[in-house]
Amino acid sequence: MSIELQSPKKARIIKADYSLLAKVGSGPLDEKLVEKCQKVMDSNTVDFTPLANEFLDKLSAAISDTKSGKLSKDTAIEAMSAPVMQLKANATTFRYELIGNLANVMLSFLESITTLDDDVLAIVEAHYKTLSAIVLKKMSGTGGSSGKLLEDELKGACKRYFSRSQKA
Repeated sequence: MSIELQSPKKARIIKADYSLLAKVGSGPLDEKLVEKCQKVMDSNTVDFTPLANEFLDKLSAAISDTKSGKLSKDTAIEAMSAPVMQLKANATTFRYELIGNLANVMLSFLESITTLDDDVLAIVEAHYKTLSAIVLKKMSGTGGSSGKLLEDELKGACKRYFSRSQKA
């Protein structure tokens, strides 16, 4: 669920690390083992709230530190991206697809910005507040039509930002 961004950063190439492949080997996985793992995932009853709140607290701290000038642009973007990345990675595992989708949009936005201004912080802060409300209300799943509307609004805010920043 990526958004079309107007101002992408230059891609960097990261050399693959084959240590995990060396540990687990290669080739097809046993179907029964895959089915067993899927059953464990499907019957997962772990509460996502404490983990999500941990990442949201880190995002809030990064926003505050950025607003107060404690962080440089690159450090601030990294500090805000890390918890968003963790939310994106973990949300779907706990059946919070909406959080994963919104985090994906925000991560694309943060990876594409070239300046860190008040408008960027306003978008990130709105994202933080939205995710906090979703976690507080335990809105698992996709959020239905409301979730789609939230995702569309975030994408729209990002696109409006890029269209304004290119005109300036």
